[in-house]
Amino acid sequence: AAMTDLITKGRLDLGIARGAYSYEYERLMPGMDAWEAGQRMRELVPAVKALWKGDYEHKGEFWNFPSTTSSPQPKQQPHPPIWVAARDPNSHEFAVKNGCNVQCTPLHQGEEEITRLITTFKDACREYAPDQPLKIMLLQHGFVAEDEADAQQAAVELNRFYNYFGAWFKNERPVEQGLIKPLTEEEIAANTYYSVEGMRKNLAIGNPDQVIARLKNYEAMGYDEYALWLDSGMTFERKKASLERFIQHVAPAFH
Repeated sequence: AAMTDLITKGRLDLGIARGAYSYEYERLMPGMDAWEAGQRMRELVPAVKALWKGDYEHKGEFWNFPSTTSSPQPKQQPHPPIWVAARDPNSHEFAVKNGCNVQCTPLHQGEEEITRLITTFKDACREYAPDQPLKIMLLQHGFVAEDEADAQQAAVELNRFYNYFGAWFKNERPVEQGLIKPLTEEEIAANTYYSVEGMRKNLAIGNPDQVIARLKNYEAMGYDEYALWLDSGMTFERKKASLERFIQHVAPAFH
């Protein structure tokens, strides 16, 4: 990390997240749940800061290592910005108390969840009064469309993606050659937790003007940064077209 900060002339931001995937936990350490995974990650946040200062020995609940240091040391001082992925109030509080920015992902959920996340962050900042102002980032799937038909197609594609994401997340289907057992169209249609209509309504899908209006709304809520999530089941060509429209038509509205 420190070397990356030097190479980029002090532009590194470090993100830390526990993940929340039963599939991964069972492979790494059978019986480990999301809470324990989070505790293991949390123990290392202050340790990373101390390593950047140097000559740090760690004796913790989960991790132990002798006195060591970061070599080289990062360009940004006292350290590069650290972002902690947070959803529940406890995670927001941990991030703020440790002087970390917050990155949150409402997934396919709508404005009520997006409002809850920013409110939780602001509550934590008021409660713990960090020494330096902290930021919050919203990470969300989206697609900048050419027209409404293009947007509707993106909603269909992202709905399919979320069905697969949910099936993998729960670790309830067999995995072969690195892929879960394919879902049938009937299974996708029967899963009411996800829907094409929900994707179109809740995600940043639309023509450039619609996406700009959505992001302006998030900005007004208090979000400092926004990351458009391109990870989906659509083709490379469609992702590229969306990203180009984002760069050419959406990004200039925030300069």
